[in-house]
Amino acid sequence: MSTARTHEVGRRAYLKALGVGALSVGAFAAPAAAHRGALQRELASVRAATSKYADVRKAIADGYALGSPFVPGMGYHYVNHGYIIENHDDEVDVTKPAALVYGKNEGNGKEELILGAVEYLFDEGPDYTGPLPDLFHGDGDDGMWGFAAGHWGLHAWIHVNNSAGTFAPFNSRPQFNEK
Repeated sequence: MSTARTHEVGRRAYLKALGVGALSVGAFAAPAAAHRGALQRELASVRAATSKYADVRKAIADGYALGSPFVPGMGYHYVNHGYIIENHDDEVDVTKPAALVYGKNEGNGKEELILGAVEYLFDEGPDYTGPLPDLFHGDGDDGMWGFAAGHWGLHAWIHVNNSAGTFAPFNSRPQFNEK
């Protein structure tokens, strides 16, 4: 048997093994991709449902009221108490967040509010150790709940980019920080 033929058989076997390996990896990657796709669809539906609130007057007309002073790294929170989650296992319509988070854009001698995030509020005390609501596909929001102002909260930065991540509590963009 020639060495060229042995080399060719080895190469074919290697390529076949590589193809089988790639198919195996694809089998495991498909569910992860499906979760990412589901998450992106959920975030897009929230963005579409809340984009009208780029004009804070529309948020106020729909029952949102100023609920906080300017919080550095977050902004102003406009809250609709009717959308606060009462129990961790409640059915939650993610397109109806309890809070809308606005940054400020100062220019031409006036302040304009910029919609940056939505926030989901869960009405439990600071000593609560039970499960938190599971709102979105995947685990990108797990561990991102934080306690402040009497509620557990989860931000979703869907109207502006947040370099720290979609579900990070704080945003370093200038509009969401003191100047």
